Amino acid sequence: MSTKFVGTAGQVQVPSVTEIVGMKSWTIDLVFEVGETTSFDDVGVGAFLPTVNHWSGTFEGYKNAAPITIGTVTTITLEETQTANQDWEGPVIITGLHAITAHDGIVTYSYDFQGTGALVEPVA
Repeated sequence: MSTKFVGTAGQVQVPSVTEIVGMKSWTIDLVFEVGETTSFDDVGVGAFLPTVNHWSGTFEGYKNAAPITIGTVTTITLEETQTANQDWEGPVIITGLHAITAHDGIVTYSYDFQGTGALVEPVA
């Protein structure tokens, strides 16, 4: 039987920011690009080779301090749970800030980031 994990203890850590609390969700996207190498020799069947990989994502939560400045270069740690070795970590650039306010809601911030180097992935 496989183990399931609950994300209620997840967390976003951005060391260059004094404090980042109130975050409620995050996503990370890993993409591997391919380059097309199809030639006449392939007789009408597409051929491809791996080229580069990259990663990016978002995190969002309730406003609890001043927003993180766009263009900030930092390291981010995205914890899935409080269980050891269940986090994603790497260098990023904060590329977007989305402030959301509604007459019947709580102010939230959503951030976009772009990975700029190696990503350490969960091992457990």
